[in-house]
Amino acid sequence: MEAASAVFSLPFATHLWQCAQRPCDKRGFSPGWAGNLFEDFRPGEVVAVDLRSNLKHCHARVADMVGIAPGLQYDELCAGLARRCQAGRILLHLPESVENVASFSISRLTRVLPSTPQRVLVVNETVSYRRLAKTQVGKADGVLEIGSSFGECTQILTKHAKAVVGIDNSQELVEESRRRYPFCQIELLNCFHERERLLELCRELQEGTENFKIFVDIGGDRSSTAVCRILSFLDEVLNSVPSPLVPCLVVVKCQGLSEAAAACSDPMGNISGSGDWWQTCAVPSSTRQQRKWGVARSESL
Repeated sequence: MEAASAVFSLPFATHLWQCAQRPCDKRGFSPGWAGNLFEDFRPGEVVAVDLRSNLKHCHARVADMVGIAPGLQYDELCAGLARRCQAGRILLHLPESVENVASFSISRLTRVLPSTPQRVLVVNETVSYRRLAKTQVGKADGVLEIGSSFGECTQILTKHAKAVVGIDNSQELVEESRRRYPFCQIELLNCFHERERLLELCRELQEGTENFKIFVDIGGDRSSTAVCRILSFLDEVLNSVPSPLVPCLVVVKCQGLSEAAAACSDPMGNISGSGDWWQTCAVPSSTRQQRKWGVARSESL
């Protein structure tokens, strides 16, 4: 069925899909994948400096390494120890600093992932999702947040990016988030019913910025099928124009999707296989939902 293939095939197929956090990772990112963010910093790389606040932005460029033992690796679990012993510091070029160069403990740094390869990152819970929001978004970026809810993550993104639009389909949540964070742009929008408006917002965010990024969190109580459906629909919309709108980073928070992705990812978090893992989450389990979306499970697997 054509409708089924559009909805349930793996979206963003040219992106590198990575399971950044499994359900068993209660204290941050998966150890293997965490190396993408916390290991082997090199001069010239862009990093985010932890200023002890989700709302303080500081992207800097590595100038030089000071006292780093070759091969020494850091992740979230040893960050506290690194702060205590000051094992290794890095000199950074700070674009907004008067003196321009400053020294920071390596435990306070997070690598800003490059725009290539384009990635889809799957995480399991809110803390890691928001940590990516505050570290992986820069002053030249445009960000679409799908599922802005009460606006907590929208304000984080707004403090770090050039342009941010949060969308939600609940009028009550949109009104409350606008009241809490009047400096944020939060729109009432149902993606499936307002396709052209969604496309217009995405086009504005991409055309006015250097990098286009998307964050998706449509609610912790939503099924993984609903999350898969919005991702597939979003990919379809972005590719429906003559010049496709391609995000360099898509971050998705979904426990069910994280669990399925973890089952077929390698130690570094790269998701392997032909997309069968996606099908287990994307196809509705109930007959009612199958009828609603025009697909039978036996015809899709």
